[in-house]
Amino acid sequence: MDQKAEVHGDLEMSGSSLGSQHDPKALTKREIQGWLAYAVAAEPYSVVCISALAPIVLEALASGYGWQHDNKSIPCDTNQEDYKCVVKVGSLWLDTASFSLYCISVSVFLQAFVFISMGALADHGTRRKTFMLTFAFIGAISTILFAVIRTNSLYWFAGVLVIISNVAFGASWVLYYAFIPTLARDHSEVVDAKRNVEAGIGSWADYQFVKDKVSNSLSSHSMAVGYGAGVALLIVAAGIALAMGQTTYSMQLGMALTGLWWFLVSFFTLKHLPPQPGLPLTGHVNLFLYSWVRLGKTLREAKSLKETFKYLVSWFILSDGSSTIISLAIFMGKKKFLLNNTQLMIGAIMVPLSALVGTYMWLFIQRYFTLTSKQTLLAISAAFALVPIYVLIGFSNVFGLVHSVEIWPTLVYFGLMLGAFQSFSRVMYASLVPKGKESEFFSLYGITDKSSSWLGPLITGAIIENNDTRWGFVFPLAMMVIPLAIIWWVNVDQGIKDAERFSEEHTDEKDGL
Repeated sequence: MDQKAEVHGDLEMSGSSLGSQHDPKALTKREIQGWLAYAVAAEPYSVVCISALAPIVLEALASGYGWQHDNKSIPCDTNQEDYKCVVKVGSLWLDTASFSLYCISVSVFLQAFVFISMGALADHGTRRKTFMLTFAFIGAISTILFAVIRTNSLYWFAGVLVIISNVAFGASWVLYYAFIPTLARDHSEVVDAKRNVEAGIGSWADYQFVKDKVSNSLSSHSMAVGYGAGVALLIVAAGIALAMGQTTYSMQLGMALTGLWWFLVSFFTLKHLPPQPGLPLTGHVNLFLYSWVRLGKTLREAKSLKETFKYLVSWFILSDGSSTIISLAIFMGKKKFLLNNTQLMIGAIMVPLSALVGTYMWLFIQRYFTLTSKQTLLAISAAFALVPIYVLIGFSNVFGLVHSVEIWPTLVYFGLMLGAFQSFSRVMYASLVPKGKESEFFSLYGITDKSSSWLGPLITGAIIENNDTRWGFVFPLAMMVIPLAIIWWVNVDQGIKDAERFSEEHTDEKDGL
């Protein structure tokens, strides 16, 4: 396949519909804003609810309706230091401190099921936008309903709301990611680069460079505005909590406000985001099984997309390493430095705020040194690995999270890596995704991200069971370093060509669907 043929393939996938033989219509500024607006709408849910308030609210409600661990006839006394209580869920007695973890775990399991069930189906017609906003409104309403919980006996309902809202958030976020490659193809700069290649005044490498630059710009902007909105809502939620005496209900109102924000801002996306339709489904298709059958056929042909799946393996390891660092840092902050809720809230604000700055910092570095997404991701991952190394240096008792004053610069440094790490990783993956199968493949990306979240806590938990917490950072260090070799091994140019070929050879018609 020559360079013009490959770029012509992109031309056919652009514009008002897949398969159009006309020149693509470049996106307007308002349409791009429509896509960016969803990051503003939804990211605060992750920052405010899942990362900060939901675990506290679920534990408080469960404890308020719970019983003493060692005597189930005595109500839980939350005023007692280091209290340990249980609550009955069905026929099971669960530790109230673990209740939120169980709810999140159930939601992650359901996310995998939903991701697969909707993935390939969302690539047809206008379903990607329809599904994304449907999940958005379901998630937002579920979060708003936290305002109606006024009694501890409804702790189970709060758990259900967290499960529903987190599944909906994850599903909408996967579909949001899937817009990156399609929006990049229709961006005015990329459209101009395509035409230059068609006219013989530009090369395939020039075209790919422009598309990579635009993709990173879109992804970085969405990450930054999302974190900005998240920090703003977190500050408001913290203000509500302080004004109301840091009661459980005050935190529920902070969550409900975040849900209301998610609900209202999503209407801007509904109005302005272009649907960018895919090919319509043909024949009689079982809508409930289609995505599962399509994914099964894709996985059987995984050898045709070696570079894409090599990257997915590296992302499985990397995402687990980064999430484990977060978990260990919170645990260490509570156990070693005895941080109170106010200090934890300050930390929760500092990390996304630093991530906002870091997203633009790394975008500037990429452009200044004309780096590819792969080169930038390698640099960020290497810099990220310095966090566990710094903590392990603490065995010297000189520095390395030995003194409480070190917490805050460490959080800032961590945040500077976090946003850019997530942004460049999804852009690199987007370049390796077959055209017309964006939702299907980003569903795999989402599953890979979520399905690794159990591994780190399991292994680090075993390591620190009878050892210093610092030893737990050995595992995430390995999980940050090993993928560097795999990513270095990924041939992006070959992966792009393999994805192009795959999209042509594996249509529904050719695969008998």
